[in-house]
Amino acid sequence: MTTSKIYLVLFFCLIAPACFAQEQTNGIFATIKIDNKHRAKDYGRRVFNRSHREKFLIPDQPLIASIEFTSVSKITHDLPALLSYFDIIVSAEGMTRLRNAIAALPDTELVLLIDNTVFGRISSKSEQDFRYNKITIASPLKDVDLEWAHGKLEEMINARAK
Repeated sequence: MTTSKIYLVLFFCLIAPACFAQEQTNGIFATIKIDNKHRAKDYGRRVFNRSHREKFLIPDQPLIASIEFTSVSKITHDLPALLSYFDIIVSAEGMTRLRNAIAALPDTELVLLIDNTVFGRISSKSEQDFRYNKITIASPLKDVDLEWAHGKLEEMINARAK
């Protein structure tokens, strides 16, 4: 085997997995529910929320990858409802995949994963939740975690736009 072939193999073994792993640390994932904990070993990976109080089992591939996030709106503070929220605008293909998944499995719980940390659950009660290809992320009024998530998503989308 020539030296150039060895370097090529090393490149793919060392660099390529890191690139693929980066894409899987952000996105919208469906959670996996398994009755017996000992059988959950080969069904995905475990992730936690920011406080490490909740554990989720998710598949390796997201339902909507972060590359399909096209923009994020500004944070809006709704004082009467005591909520703060922002919208993630998603590509048409990603939204179609999300709608199909929810239609096929209506009781599926969806989570938003940012930097391999579960930020929150996404409501999917009706088609109205996903009109105009946007997903609303809400939290208690002026939540620090919401500002963290918004900043991370905005940074990720802006870096891709450059």
